[in-house]
Amino acid sequence: MDIVADLMKQVATGDNLSMLAKSVGGDSSAVQSALSMGLPMIMGSMANTASTPGGADILTKMLTSGASSNPLDNLGGFLSNPAAAGGSAMVSTLLGGQMSGIQSAISQKTGLPPAIVSQVMAIAAPMVIGYVGKMFVSQKMDTKGLTSLLGDQSKLAMAASPDAAALAKQFMGAAAPESAGGVGGFL
Repeated sequence: MDIVADLMKQVATGDNLSMLAKSVGGDSSAVQSALSMGLPMIMGSMANTASTPGGADILTKMLTSGASSNPLDNLGGFLSNPAAAGGSAMVSTLLGGQMSGIQSAISQKTGLPPAIVSQVMAIAAPMVIGYVGKMFVSQKMDTKGLTSLLGDQSKLAMAASPDAAALAKQFMGAAAPESAGGVGGFL
């Protein structure tokens, strides 16, 4: 199972991608490209957060609330009103001070304005959290199981997305306080 690949497949199904592009005001192809980098970055940041002291506990709270309001249960409805899921706060928690640099790098790669990349990331976060949250709750995982799952999924996501892997390497050395979240160290 590859969570990021499954999410990308769900977004590409039916009208989901065009609804996503319309909701953020971007070109479908560029939005799909931004999502293909954003989803692995979020997964990697979650893996990194889970491996830090207290990080798995922070994620556990996020996942248990995310599992009950999983946007994947009604992806079309979620994409028509993505702000309701609180994705901006999730991205801020996960990526911390590195969000601006990641956003700019994805913007340069896709040609999308940084504001649209920010919206794509705010949509991607609840999707990942909802998916992982549903697994976390249904499989009755503990923090060790969660950390293992996220580490494995991060590796799969980075292997499948050379652009995301390059971004991760670029930001691994970025100085950010551990409490600010971030993607460093998850490869």
